[in-house]
Amino acid sequence: MPLRCLNRRATPFASAMALGLLTTHPIGAAGRQGDVIQTDTIGMNMVTRDFTSATTKTVADAANLSEFVGLHHYFVSRWRLGMNLQFTEQVLPAPPINESRFRSYAFLPQLGWNFYDPFFAALVYKIAPRTNGQSRLDMAVQGLVGIGQPITQRVRVNFAVEAPFAFYIHRTLGLTLLAGISIRL
Repeated sequence: MPLRCLNRRATPFASAMALGLLTTHPIGAAGRQGDVIQTDTIGMNMVTRDFTSATTKTVADAANLSEFVGLHHYFVSRWRLGMNLQFTEQVLPAPPINESRFRSYAFLPQLGWNFYDPFFAALVYKIAPRTNGQSRLDMAVQGLVGIGQPITQRVRVNFAVEAPFAFYIHRTLGLTLLAGISIRL
């Protein structure tokens, strides 16, 4: 993938991060002890390096869209425990006729930290009973950093970058871009 193409794809994400820095509001305060948030996120893996097979795949090879639904609880101010469910479907190229577009589902327990409002980070453990369109268990650890910009007193729009490291089937390292909302319940 040419660098020029990558810069064009990264510009909207970088712009959203800059907007968050310039427009923080008091209503955007990080979670307080006892807060519960519900999250809805979409993401797409941009690039993955497979160290086991010494190959690299980009979004040009396969575009898989992941949907995440989660519930999180702030057990102390700024620190949360949560669980997301992930469902991934292959958008492009279309899978063969006898193969499902549904690529994976996973459980993602996580520990998150709002370290400097509006920024947050999370450490995520991924347990995926279905991987690559097959009933094959895979596991990964993921580091995530992002920004959450408040749009109302209870709702934030979020953008994040994630680096998943899978280790059970193959050893892979990827880069995923995420966008979503979080709602304080």
